[in-house]
Amino acid sequence: MPGGAGSSQPGGDRPRIVALGGGFAGLGAARKLEDAHADVVLVDANDYHTFQPMLYQLATGLLDTTAVAHSLRDLFQHQKNATVHQATVSSVELDSRTVQFVDMPPLQYDYLVVALGAVVQFFGCDGAAENAFPLYTVEDALKVRSHIVERWEAADRDPSLVDDGALNVVVVGGGPTGIESIGALTELYRSDFASDYHGIPSGAARLTLVEAGSCLFPMFKPDIREYAQHELEERGVEVMLGERVEAVEPTRVKLASGKVLPAHTLIWGAGLQASPLTESLGLKLERGNRVVVDPELRLASHPEVFVAGDIAWITDSGTGDTLPQLGSVALQAGEHAGENIGKLLAGKEPTPFEYTDKGTMAAIARGAAVAQLHGGRTMKGEMAFLAWGAVHLTLLSAWEDRTKAVVDWTWGGLTHERPGRILVGEKEK
Repeated sequence: MPGGAGSSQPGGDRPRIVALGGGFAGLGAARKLEDAHADVVLVDANDYHTFQPMLYQLATGLLDTTAVAHSLRDLFQHQKNATVHQATVSSVELDSRTVQFVDMPPLQYDYLVVALGAVVQFFGCDGAAENAFPLYTVEDALKVRSHIVERWEAADRDPSLVDDGALNVVVVGGGPTGIESIGALTELYRSDFASDYHGIPSGAARLTLVEAGSCLFPMFKPDIREYAQHELEERGVEVMLGERVEAVEPTRVKLASGKVLPAHTLIWGAGLQASPLTESLGLKLERGNRVVVDPELRLASHPEVFVAGDIAWITDSGTGDTLPQLGSVALQAGEHAGENIGKLLAGKEPTPFEYTDKGTMAAIARGAAVAQLHGGRTMKGEMAFLAWGAVHLTLLSAWEDRTKAVVDWTWGGLTHERPGRILVGEKEK
């Protein structure tokens, strides 16, 4: 097919559209171009799409890897004008319309969609890069899962490790990632591990959520914030507000207030910054190194380049607010970028992006979730939990993924069992 790896020039009279990133935004853009008279080339460092909202469930053993990661080639096997490559981007040369790769020949493009996502931001916290466990990739989730199981196995062999904090977990960040992660951990610890490790006293593990701000879920209304904190505390989580992590050691977490928490595990859910590639583009960047785009999601200086997803600084055309780094925003923006490229190929004018806010949701634990719907209406409890599950199932990329998720959720709900809580791979020293 014209436009594949090893071909440096766009192919003949068929324009080449290169989409960098196989997340929600890149996926959305490439799929919208299925009927375009063009060659669509999707490139990602991995050969799979990651469903990031479910990574915490992979980390806590409720879902298996194949339920949150799906082959990109499988997703595009029926799109005849699309080619998928696994390669790592090294630079984008805007003036020559060329993308350079670490492990593949360069590609030139007629239109480019930059959707490379974000990386974890540690805000200069000492030791966090070496000792904290982020939760942004499949590899991150698997490391968290293996590390937690290994700590319980070690404490089972040597009970003195319990007093040293081997089972304790500190989660940083009072947003959805942090709250969903520690909520899932309460279920794993209080039910599964309590049954698995009879020699370890019930309640020996300490679960702590640290948030630098004055409340949890700052994007939600006060009643949801209060509900979330109450539900976590009811499940044994110690919520520490107004506290900032200053340093992370392998077995200790130091707070700016001077407190020291004994914990062998710190999960970082406190922030993201755009892909480091943005720093090399010579463009105006906003907070978190996000790239500023025009209303059509293009670079003002290079209108053939569209930027979408976590890497983009997008202003809502209706409210003037900056849109958050959410999967729903990324998917809608990616699809709009694809639609606009299709319009340009057809000789039509692109249109401004208008985000449709369908509400914000987060799960706290089994049967407990929150939702703030468009218009201000809020939901809490079991109804919100059912709505949360339904919305996330619609976002999963393939029916096979949805089936796996439904089976795993149903089985976990009925039995409280998590078959993923096994230790595979090299043991920690």
